[in-house]
Amino acid sequence: MRLARLVPLALVVTLTLAATAHAGTIAVIVAGEPAKQPVVETTLDPWLKAKGFAVEVGVSDVTVVNKLVDCFVLIDQSCAEAAVARLARDNTLFVMVEVSRDFDTQTDEVKLTGWLYGAGGKAVVAQSVFCRACRNDTLGPTVEDLAKALFAVAGQGAGVIKVTSTPPGARVLIDGVAAGTTPWEQGVRTGPHTITVELAGHRTETRPVEIVKDKTAELAIELTPGADPNGAGRRGPRDATWLGVAGGGAALMLAGAVMVAIDQDCAKNGPCDVAPSAKTFRDTGLAGALTLVGGAVVAGVGGYLYWTSGKQVAASPTAWIEPGRGGGLGLVGRF
Repeated sequence: MRLARLVPLALVVTLTLAATAHAGTIAVIVAGEPAKQPVVETTLDPWLKAKGFAVEVGVSDVTVVNKLVDCFVLIDQSCAEAAVARLARDNTLFVMVEVSRDFDTQTDEVKLTGWLYGAGGKAVVAQSVFCRACRNDTLGPTVEDLAKALFAVAGQGAGVIKVTSTPPGARVLIDGVAAGTTPWEQGVRTGPHTITVELAGHRTETRPVEIVKDKTAELAIELTPGADPNGAGRRGPRDATWLGVAGGGAALMLAGAVMVAIDQDCAKNGPCDVAPSAKTFRDTGLAGALTLVGGAVVAGVGGYLYWTSGKQVAASPTAWIEPGRGGGLGLVGRF
């Protein structure tokens, strides 16, 4: 009798635990370095299953993958929301794998950027981690670190920040990390953040912002033309190529001077109509003079271009995309 009562109770407990353990479906999409993709996938699959997710590694809809990659290039997580929504999953995790080679140490540095989307394709959070001097056995733990960071932020809750600028196409940094270009919108963790907006030929603007869960914080920033004392508009390093050009011109000047110095005229060597076998002379004056003048021109141009290289340009190309409204290409700066 007692056993008969326990069986239904055990069944209820089992069903309850099964229901609470299921965290929903999640599609995992990995792009970037092909040699590293299998490590990322085989690490995420059991990790996510242990968290209660029904995992689908890879998707058959190639257009979704292409859209995610395109948006990654634009550094704009939200621009892929409509494509991700077509997957109809509770969550979607996109990971981009980037590898840079250090030829001095013959080691790889791997950067993993994760974009987590929620129901309806809504962008939840983005995060990047690095695996330095990376091997496959150290890449796995780094993948887990990325997953932990993404879901930790998602667990804290997230809001949305929307940044627009006049003119558009400005670079947006969130807490010092490049995030995209204006107009820009992305989900970020709740709490205080610092938003920086940079555009060549304009003063950099920095704003503090407090992100509230499930709320949208909007920043509309009007950029003021002028050199930026904090970085934008400062002189960059001069181009040593032009210094080499100037040096080449100086070498030509020296060669021309030598040719002028060794020149011999007819008056110093007898009649000009003597047979070459009887008397010869070096008539290098004209060629030397031309070489000297040409070297001076090359040296002057090279020196000028070296001196002016690294300066802020008055105008620079820019491009922007505004979801739902199109985009454009143009020049920004002072004209």
